[in-house]
Amino acid sequence: MPKQKQSDKAEFILDTNESLSNAIRRNTGQIPILAIEDVEIHKNDSALYDEIISHRLGLIPLKDTRKLNEPEKCSCEGKGCAKCQLKISLKAKGPAIVYSGDLKGDVEIIYDKMPIVILDKDQELEFVAFAQLGKGIKHTKFSPGLIYYRNISDIKIKNSENAEKIISKLGDSIINIPKSKIKTGDIYKCTKDEDFITAISDNLDSIEIALGKEIVFFIESWGQMNAKEIFSEAVKSLNNNLKEVSKALKK
Repeated sequence: MPKQKQSDKAEFILDTNESLSNAIRRNTGQIPILAIEDVEIHKNDSALYDEIISHRLGLIPLKDTRKLNEPEKCSCEGKGCAKCQLKISLKAKGPAIVYSGDLKGDVEIIYDKMPIVILDKDQELEFVAFAQLGKGIKHTKFSPGLIYYRNISDIKIKNSENAEKIISKLGDSIINIPKSKIKTGDIYKCTKDEDFITAISDNLDSIEIALGKEIVFFIESWGQMNAKEIFSEAVKSLNNNLKEVSKALKK
């Protein structure tokens, strides 16, 4: 049951257990995502080491403009070719702030204002980089986004007079809001955890917080694919892994 849904964010209520939720979360690391893997720096007069610049480049979210093979499934056997990698270049001279949008190549830069380095007067930066598909289980730069989950919190109203103020503070995180006035004995389902509810509560004698049975699942995309695609691909990956396990057990 969707609670909130945007192109880059999604929030779902799942009638499932923590084991399945964690399996889905872990399988987001099996989704192929484009990122810079190798960097050849020809000139670097900046204050940052080559390794730091390479690390920053690897964390820039990219989207390929054509269908790439995964390196290990490519005919070049992972050596690198036009079918499995994209060439990206940059040449800049200070004084300037070098941004991700300054990268040149056959890729879509998701966020073009990510700073890479500051160049002082007459300082130069020149490099060639190669982006390829990878998986989050290999390196977090290949992750499609932030995926996490937690149990729903059940809030039982003990004193309706003071509880109404607490419920209003929780806002959109409350799932079932009765149309009638808040009454003693009402139970609300909330996507916030117990610590958060406790922190904003002026009077805990007004409510009783318990761990609910349902799971709320959150997805925040880095931009390479939307939240719905991340969830769908993670479930697909989980199904494929289960099929592989089933085949192995039959042998």
